[in-house]
Amino acid sequence: MAALLLSVLCMAGCSASLPRVKIDSLAINVAAQANLDTPIAVDAVLVRNPQLFDTLLGLPSAKWFAQRDQLRRDYPGDLMVLSYELVPGQQLTDPDFAFKGQRAAGVLVFADYQTPGAHRVRLDGGPAKARLQLGAQDLQLISR
Repeated sequence: MAALLLSVLCMAGCSASLPRVKIDSLAINVAAQANLDTPIAVDAVLVRNPQLFDTLLGLPSAKWFAQRDQLRRDYPGDLMVLSYELVPGQQLTDPDFAFKGQRAAGVLVFADYQTPGAHRVRLDGGPAKARLQLGAQDLQLISR
């Protein structure tokens, strides 16, 4: 029983030691010919478990989208996901980024392009006012 209590206290303490997400707002701009002129699924993923975050850092977007549902079942308290479905030419502004101020090992964005590639960027170290540029064949994070 004492080992279980110690384990629970460590998990709570470990979470409190994680850095806070510093992104205040997120804008997303989609190029007119993005993703071979087809809609793009985009997931912003807040990860609380440092080991899981390291694993996801090496995961290309195609594998994220193929495994997403199972990962959410396997790590229900360690993952939060914001999902978007965007079309070429669309612009989206999220004035209050939902993960702002939350504690996390990191935040990743996966874009489900039809072309090969990682199609993943790390958000947590980005600027307070961030913009995702979804180009013709890949995405990038830039400051607004």
